[in-house]
Amino acid sequence: MTRASGAEVRCWLARVWPRAEAALVLAGGDLRAPLAGRPVLGEIFDDARLAELRRLATEGDFTDDICRCPGSLTVALLDARGLVIGSASLHGGTDLAWERGRFRNNLAVADPPGLRALLRRYGAHWL
Repeated sequence: MTRASGAEVRCWLARVWPRAEAALVLAGGDLRAPLAGRPVLGEIFDDARLAELRRLATEGDFTDDICRCPGSLTVALLDARGLVIGSASLHGGTDLAWERGRFRNNLAVADPPGLRALLRRYGAHWL
C-alpha cells in the first residue's frame, strides 16, 4: 500500500475542514469498527472550539510513517448533514493519523499538550 505525502494530506485537509460543522470525540482508535457504533465521548459544535481543534489537529510535521498501535480515540468531522467527512485517530498523545488506511502518514502535532487539553475538555479524561 502506498503512503501519501504530507502535501497530499494537507491538500485533503484543506478541502475537508471548511465543510466541517462539528466534530465528535469517539472512543477507540483504528479498530476497523464503524464509527457510528462507538461511544461518543464529546461533541464540538461551537465555531471557536472547532477552529481551535482545526489548528491543533493540522499544525505539525508529517512523519512519513504510521504508528503500529490502533490509537486511543478518534476525532470525526461532520458536515452540515451530520455525515462523517473525515476522521483521525490519536496515537501516543502526540500524533494524529488522518484517514490512516488511506494516507498512512501520521501528523506529529505541533502542540500535543494543547490537543490533549482540548480532547480532555470533550471527554477524553485519561489523556
